[in-house]
Amino acid sequence: MNYSKCLFFSLVVLIHTENTAHADRNFLWHKINENCVPGYINKDTYQPCSLVDINEKIAIYKVDNDKYQYLLLPTDKVTGIEDDKLQKNNSPNYLYNAWLAKTFLTERLGKPIKERFISLTLNAKNARSQDQLHIHISCLSNSANKIISKIPEREIDTNWSKKQITIPPYSFYYRKISLNELMNSNLFKSVAEKVKKEQGKLEYTGVGLINRNSDTFIILAGIGTKSKGVSAERIQDHECELAEQ
Repeated sequence: MNYSKCLFFSLVVLIHTENTAHADRNFLWHKINENCVPGYINKDTYQPCSLVDINEKIAIYKVDNDKYQYLLLPTDKVTGIEDDKLQKNNSPNYLYNAWLAKTFLTERLGKPIKERFISLTLNAKNARSQDQLHIHISCLSNSANKIISKIPEREIDTNWSKKQITIPPYSFYYRKISLNELMNSNLFKSVAEKVKKEQGKLEYTGVGLINRNSDTFIILAGIGTKSKGVSAERIQDHECELAEQ
């Protein structure tokens, strides 16, 4: 991804996080499709986004009213975790590009933060306000970090866990992935396989990605229900308390 043109712009956004209802569930899609991409193609500017990468088919979008949080959005129409497009072998690697885009967060913080305190999340269809896939790029919450750090090392491997960990108010299956797997594999397919095995539905599932060291990550899959989808974003702290440490 070419970040040579990365500029930071203030963004007036009418949504804040998934906890904020918005009448138009396509608001983000309209911004990307009608403003960010045409602006880049016709005017060579990213506004109102912070970055548009046509080759990688992504845009990076600053969340208004949050000090530090960014979103990665596809420039193609992709509704969310449940979209069949994510299961294709040639689907863009949105998760890896979202991890690369952590530099937007760290620059905006203006203070040191360990990589293991940075996280990515996606919310379930019935736990979000928008129907354009968006990956939250933000800090891990202190409470979530403590819970994840207590998982015995011997219980974390490349296979999905049989039991779940609880990061209130949700429970998650988890498995270890390498940087190479993040770079070269379709992790959405892996999540879909686990959800199917557990007889759940993708549309009610929330996903998290957490760094543990330079070559190791943990991916989380929280399988919700029709009445309670998983807002994986709850494992994040948009005030970035851990950056102080």
